[in-house]
Amino acid sequence: MQFTRRSLLTMGSAAMAMGALGGLPRLAHAAGSIVATTYPGSFDEAFKTVVGPALGKASGGGSVSFSPLLNVDQIGKIQASRNAPPFDVVLFDEGPLIPAIEADILEKFPVEKSKSFANIPAAFRHPAGYAPVITVQLIGIAYNPKKIKTPPTSWEDLWKPEYKGRVGITGMGSSLGTAFMVEIAKLHGGSETNLDPAFAAIQKLLPNVGAIAPSPGALAALFQQGEIDIAFNYFNNVALLAAKGVDIAFAKPKSGAVVVRTSAQIVKNNQDPKLVLDYLDTVMSTEVQKGLEASPWVMMPTNKNVPLTGANLTVAKSVEDMVANNVLLDWTKFQKMRGEWITRFNKDVKL
Repeated sequence: MQFTRRSLLTMGSAAMAMGALGGLPRLAHAAGSIVATTYPGSFDEAFKTVVGPALGKASGGGSVSFSPLLNVDQIGKIQASRNAPPFDVVLFDEGPLIPAIEADILEKFPVEKSKSFANIPAAFRHPAGYAPVITVQLIGIAYNPKKIKTPPTSWEDLWKPEYKGRVGITGMGSSLGTAFMVEIAKLHGGSETNLDPAFAAIQKLLPNVGAIAPSPGALAALFQQGEIDIAFNYFNNVALLAAKGVDIAFAKPKSGAVVVRTSAQIVKNNQDPKLVLDYLDTVMSTEVQKGLEASPWVMMPTNKNVPLTGANLTVAKSVEDMVANNVLLDWTKFQKMRGEWITRFNKDVKL
């Protein structure tokens, strides 16, 4: 008997449960359903709360299952099953998007069929025609204001001796960890392509490190657990925890926070091209971006009709202001070096 992606789904919920636990690869999804990746943490919570229900309304009953996953894990999983990929839509920060395009696993964005594309400014449109940026993440310093009375002002504050055992970090498998290491390299005489000074500096930081988290979301959760008092992290992760009553605040380094642009991309051979486009249009729509921008998610919008409000106004007057007054890294310079950096970090940076 030959099974297709769709026929596999009919084999029952028990098999689906096994897949969720890692016992099977992702099973086929039913008609009117797609699978989209998110990032672990606040990103995943926001998309499940805001985007999922909105897609159902916009598509007339279509649904999406979310799979939280880091960028570096997505390309290999798709390449391993090109004809029946495990995801239909994938999130990519600007760095990992480069090898994803080179791997030929993505489709270009059908602009002529889109309802929302016209509201995305040129700065957030891909020059080669892939899907546009859907949100902008801001990287700065997260800290516990009850333990650290004076807000930090520099990345180098993490090395202060009074923070021994109270600093949290994450590896270079995330854009967060890579951006931090690039900034540390630049502060110590290195560059976007020379991270030797950053690796030397991180060794000196280790006495202060209390935990190495597997992801940005897990790193933020360490504040909630009381295990760390200071770390680098995304502003939206910090704002979500603060809205939940966690003792956490965000500080922008004097050198500028790092801006990371994130897009949702269409996977080749996806299950339902129309629903995939509905999904992307939903994520880019004014209503949904307003929902994602609002508390507690405070995700930066890219739709020109969505103003910044609430907590987002504490870091920028507008998206344009935020981009103009912070750090934009040129990921094309060093993305090909990240594999070597990740291996080196995992080997050398241990507690």
